[in-house]
Amino acid sequence: MMLAFTGPDVLVTYERSGGFAGIRERVTVDVSGTAVVNDKKITLGDAEMRGLRTALNGIVTTWSSTAGCDVADHFTYTLAYSGYRATRCRLPSDWRAAVERLEALTRR
Repeated sequence: MMLAFTGPDVLVTYERSGGFAGIRERVTVDVSGTAVVNDKKITLGDAEMRGLRTALNGIVTTWSSTAGCDVADHFTYTLAYSGYRATRCRLPSDWRAAVERLEALTRR
């Protein structure tokens, strides 16, 4: 069963899938700092939430692109934030800070 938040309380949803091993990671963070990371609930501290919000506020690439999808075993990144949902095969530079923070949650 896939746990996930939906509705107005969701701050961000991030997915990374693909690669040679065919991985799928999903992180959803609500506005209160509760996250569901690959079906596991965790709580973000105040500093983590401030850092995540700052990183998310730097995102300006809000459209999808298939550039880079023609590479074998590529990763696909999907980010839903602030009413936008975009899927990319090349990680835009303005997504990097947020993605690093979200992927760090998968290692907790």
